[in-house]
Amino acid sequence: MRTHMHEPNYLDTAKLNPARAFKTPMDVVETDDIDQAAKLAILKAWEADERALLRAEDEGMGGGEHPHLHKVQMALAQLSEELCSTDATERIRRAS
Repeated sequence: MRTHMHEPNYLDTAKLNPARAFKTPMDVVETDDIDQAAKLAILKAWEADERALLRAEDEGMGGGEHPHLHKVQMALAQLSEELCSTDATERIRRAS
């Protein structure tokens, strides 16, 4: 990760520019320093950025950056699996 978790306004910065705060989308999923809701917000912001890059490329305005939407979508799928697993575990724990 490029940004330290203890810097002021870290999460705000990560949500505004995820690629500056994290090297890869999967780094967001794998960090233990932020909660699941923040991870989801960061990945959704990253997804929006990637979609904007794709639109710019489609319109001939590519700036040399290569969109990696599939990597963001894979990270979102992984996070979703983890959330489902966590929810199921919580339900079982409450039922016991």
